[in-house]
Amino acid sequence: MPEADVVYSDLNFDNSQRNGGRDGASSAPESHYASVKVAKTQSKSQRAYQNVQTRKKLKNLKAELKALKANGICWKCDFGWELDGESCYKFSTRYSTWEESKSLCGYLNSDLVKIDSLDKQTFLERRLRDKMAFPEDKFWIGLTDSKSEGQWLWGDGSPLNASLTFWGRGEPDNWSGEDGKVGEDCVRMGEKDGAHDLRCWFDKACDAKQKYICETAAQRGRQSCTYF
Repeated sequence: MPEADVVYSDLNFDNSQRNGGRDGASSAPESHYASVKVAKTQSKSQRAYQNVQTRKKLKNLKAELKALKANGICWKCDFGWELDGESCYKFSTRYSTWEESKSLCGYLNSDLVKIDSLDKQTFLERRLRDKMAFPEDKFWIGLTDSKSEGQWLWGDGSPLNASLTFWGRGEPDNWSGEDGKVGEDCVRMGEKDGAHDLRCWFDKACDAKQKYICETAAQRGRQSCTYF
C-alpha cells in the first residue's frame, strides 16, 4: 500500500500570563500537532468524509486542550507508567501468576487493569503489539471466574459487562488440557500481529506465568502541562 497522506494541524494556544514584573513579559505560545493518516487507496467520497471527521476531531481536541490550559490542569503519571485519558498503565517485563501479578500491582498502589470502555481496549490492544516478544507473550488483565465458573468478575469485585467483552474466537473455553483439573479461570490479552477487531481476550490457567498490566488513576496537576 502506498504511503498515506499526512495532514498536520497547528493548534496554537496563547498561554500568556502577566508575571507580575515591570516589563509585563509573557510566555510564548505553545504549538501542538495532530497527525492524521488518510490512505490514498480510499475513494474521493471516503477521503472527503474522513476529512470532515478529522476536522471535527481536531476542533474538539483544540477546545478540550484550550479549556485544560486555561485552568492549568493536566494529568500525569509516575516515571515508567504510560498515560491514556485519566489513567496510568504499567506494562510488566516480568512473568508471574495471576494472583502474584495482582499482588505486585497492589504494591504499586494499583490493580490489574479493568477494561470498561472501548477506548481503553483500543489503547491496550495497540500498545501490546509492540510489547509482546512472541505470539504467546500475552498479559494478564484483572478478570477471573475463579470464584464461580462462568461468573466473570474484575479484581474490584464488579461483574463483567456482557455487552462490552473482547473474547477471541472460541473463548472462553475453560480448556483443562494443561493440568487436567483446574481449567482456565483467569484472563490474558494480546495479539502480536494485532487484533483489528480488538478481540484478544483468552482464558488461561491462573497459575500460568504471564506478564501483566497494572492500572492506577493519573495524578491531577497544575501548570507546566505538556500535551502530545
